[in-house]
Amino acid sequence: MIQERITTLMFDGGLMLLCYIIILGLIFCDLRAGIRKAKQRGEFKTSEGYKRTIEKISKYFNMTFALSLIDVVQLVLLLFLYNFYKVDFIMVPWFTLLALGYVGFVEVKSIWEPADIKERKQQQEYRKAILALIREYGGIEKVLDALTHDKKDFEGNDIVSHEYNGDDN
Repeated sequence: MIQERITTLMFDGGLMLLCYIIILGLIFCDLRAGIRKAKQRGEFKTSEGYKRTIEKISKYFNMTFALSLIDVVQLVLLLFLYNFYKVDFIMVPWFTLLALGYVGFVEVKSIWEPADIKERKQQQEYRKAILALIREYGGIEKVLDALTHDKKDFEGNDIVSHEYNGDDN
């Protein structure tokens, strides 16, 4: 009878490994969708997007690994309960499956998001930044004056002028 439980533990280990492989596959599908959406928007591919993908892999795998450790403890405890007390429970790595469900939901939602959603979010961030500048400097006139006449940025640094002075030399 204990041999059946050992076989179940091996099956559960394979199931947990499969969850990690599926999570990695979902992340790469999202990366591919992100590249496709960037092309649709006419954006250049930069290393920032790839860095975010690496960070995402790290975050998701750290979370999944922590939940997998809980599953390992749970499965060993269930094996112990069965072996010594004949208490029978289903041996399934529930927490790893929960992590897969969470990552799957987030990544599939990201893949299905229209390409213009990111552009709208960026426009909202630009609007907020412009309004903050206007509020900070006391009106749009002062912001425009600082940009056109002072030849200094908002931190007081000189702005290099690239005006044409008539010389070709």
